Amino acid sequence: MRKRTPFLIFWPQYFDLKKTRSQGRRLPKNLAIEKVSIEEVAAAAKRLEYQVQIEPILKYPKSWWEESGRVLINTKGKKKFKVIKEIAKEIKKMRGQ
Repeated sequence: MRKRTPFLIFWPQYFDLKKTRSQGRRLPKNLAIEKVSIEEVAAAAKRLEYQVQIEPILKYPKSWWEESGRVLINTKGKKKFKVIKEIAKEIKKMRGQ
């Protein structure tokens, strides 16, 4: 098994309801969210007490023409998919859905 570095990369496309799985969405549609920004991802991660860094200039490789940015999150050794689900649920809670 590979060694986990403390920071993992999270792109807003992972959470976007309008994206398909092949376009980068990682969540099932019932957990996905419309129009997610890196600020929302970072705020949700901070509320879940993760250490966060925002990189706003970078572009998601599959949609290099869109400026989306990315968020680096110290997952404390948790698996990435579990953290993605936690963040999606927290964003929905923040939006009041």
